[in-house]
Amino acid sequence: MAEYKVEKKKIVFNADFKPSVEFFPKQYDLIKKYNEDFLSWELSGTAFTMQDKAGHSSATVTHKKIIFELDDANGKVDLAKERISKILRLYNESLSIESFLRLGVRFFMFVPMQEIKKEELSDIIQAKLFANNKELNEILSEKLNDLAYIRDYSRDSFLYHLKCGPMPREHIPTWVDFGENKHRFETTKAFKEYLDSFPEMSIFFDIDCYKSDVAFGDTDLFLAKAFDNCLQTVSQLKKYILGA
Repeated sequence: MAEYKVEKKKIVFNADFKPSVEFFPKQYDLIKKYNEDFLSWELSGTAFTMQDKAGHSSATVTHKKIIFELDDANGKVDLAKERISKILRLYNESLSIESFLRLGVRFFMFVPMQEIKKEELSDIIQAKLFANNKELNEILSEKLNDLAYIRDYSRDSFLYHLKCGPMPREHIPTWVDFGENKHRFETTKAFKEYLDSFPEMSIFFDIDCYKSDVAFGDTDLFLAKAFDNCLQTVSQLKKYILGA
């Protein structure tokens, strides 16, 4: 039986909280605190984006939002959790945050599928995730070329937004922002080489796990559960679709 591996290509974390005017006089002190992990930074409006180009990651902080992004995330899941936790802790030291309006963790993952056409992969996914109704198929088409499975749902006090479907390599930049120009890749050539490392065809999973009204003291618990939930869901879906 073939073994299908899940490649973790991107992790995004979002934290939204009530706007704080205290951010503005303290923003440069915040940058200094983050220098250990992010060696360069840029200012756009009121947002600071700090960059670790060697590690393909960045953090953007504002008076009401924190965003962390990590590309090429295979083997870096624990690092992502550690950096997110540290970013929140250092931010809270300067600007006390009692709670978050929303916390979200988003994974972009791919299962490489060698030597298979998009139409064939679409048929496989349709058979597992869609109602294969003869009357419906006659209304819509006589041949399936492509599809996307999208589902919003809740489970165990978490909310989810899930996308799944066949993904040819050339379509990846349309669905995933890898920060070619914004950050994380030193040169256009390095970014192209990274894209070329993707298989020609994959099953694509985009899963966003989030929660509203989270107390600051519960952030580490949220991170642990959200990361585990995303990884476990995709692992189970992969096995359900492919049988391995």
